Amino acid sequence: MSERETPSGSGPQGGDKEKNMRIPSQPISTGSGSRSFFASEPLQFRVRGSTITGASPPKFVTLEDIMKAAHGMQNMALAHEIAVDQDFKLEPFEPPDNSYQKLVKETMHRAYFDILREQLNSDPPEYKQALVLLEDVKQGLFSILLPRHTRIKEMIEEVLDTDFIKQQAENNSLDFHKYAKFVIDLMAKLAAPARDEMIQNITTLTDTVEVFRSILETLEVLKLDLANTLIAMIRPHVQKESVQYERTKFDEMLKLSEDGLQYTREWLKRHIDKTGLSLPVTDQIVVRNVTAQTLAKAYLELLEWDDKNDYPETVSIDKPRFTDLGTQVYRLINVASIMLVSPSSGNDPNATHKQQLKEKIFIIIDNASNDIELKAVLPLVAEEVILQTEQLLETMNQEPLSADTKDLIRTQITSLGDPDHRVRQIVRQRILEFLKMILVCAGGSRQIPVGLSTFTRELTAVSGTLLRYVMHNKAVFTQHYMDIIQEELSRT
Repeated sequence: MSERETPSGSGPQGGDKEKNMRIPSQPISTGSGSRSFFASEPLQFRVRGSTITGASPPKFVTLEDIMKAAHGMQNMALAHEIAVDQDFKLEPFEPPDNSYQKLVKETMHRAYFDILREQLNSDPPEYKQALVLLEDVKQGLFSILLPRHTRIKEMIEEVLDTDFIKQQAENNSLDFHKYAKFVIDLMAKLAAPARDEMIQNITTLTDTVEVFRSILETLEVLKLDLANTLIAMIRPHVQKESVQYERTKFDEMLKLSEDGLQYTREWLKRHIDKTGLSLPVTDQIVVRNVTAQTLAKAYLELLEWDDKNDYPETVSIDKPRFTDLGTQVYRLINVASIMLVSPSSGNDPNATHKQQLKEKIFIIIDNASNDIELKAVLPLVAEEVILQTEQLLETMNQEPLSADTKDLIRTQITSLGDPDHRVRQIVRQRILEFLKMILVCAGGSRQIPVGLSTFTRELTAVSGTLLRYVMHNKAVFTQHYMDIIQEELSRT
């Protein structure tokens, strides 16, 4: 079955959404028996897409070689995300509810602060865990500094001097509130204005343990803010260098694989059209033309991918992107089809009704990504079309819809659940031909397909996004694509 014929989340597709890349943090040595807020937990963030191709390594490759290649592919995936996605940013990683990972995280954090509270409430107070806490805060402050912040770092070293704090603890004169105020004031100066409220809320807390719990949590947020600021700063450089970097890393991986382009080769061969060609082809102009046509059709297949086929290695990083874009195209096809069979689409002199109806239909089918889900919501769509049509007729002082007409509308719209419906097939063909022309000609001005002018904005957005993904992918892998196609055209 194809992806569109199965419920979303089922089958292989469900496991290929967002995967987590992790960069280990540097644990703080606190001595035996002490718990650190950061030591048990690496810095984690979300990044979409697979990071390693599916080809198997040959027999005589060391584990070290494989691990190096895997690490290189992870770096390549991150560089690719930054270069391709203008909105890419790191996001805090939260384990799923009721997961073992979340249970461990919550247990460790609870134990950290329970030990702190128990020691501070003992008589006399014990400061072993408090020293760990202040060291964690100190390291957290360092993590949100830029290299040029040397004077601020020196000030932190001076105020949060480990030896002096130990002396205060030994003399039972450790002033937590003084250190908390210093840290909060410094965070307020370093943080973006968007975090002012979060920092201000800390000042309203009175419990010492809760104050420092909030400080550590806020430092984690500020650390992520800094990372995203740096990403925005280096994005132009990454975009400039990522094509060559990705190409190099992928080629390094290919050296460790028996056939790292097996699925890519199968993918392209399905779309090579040899009609009218005199084989073998030696003319490079013909090869380039065939390559352009082949790649355009191959990339469009990614939008309607059948999971019975193995995904091409060269686009594996972007599988979630093409899948999401394919879902957008699928919904666009169906909304356009619904509009074309709706009786009132051509009766609105100001076109406002058509626009409103389009927006409401998009909302209703927002969660439909395959035919099963589409069939479930089409009755709701039909009722919305009837409602909107009657409102239009009322404004035009015309007779309301008869019962027979309403039944006809319901029948026409629910019949669009059939993927072989003639209207739906025509709309699909027009949209895909439009996208193909955009890919073959690398953009430029193109006429919106007949009957789809209402969807100019959606078509422009989809085609622009698709073209951006494709152009980057082609810049990295065109030589591999041309080699595969030329090899196929050289056969008699």
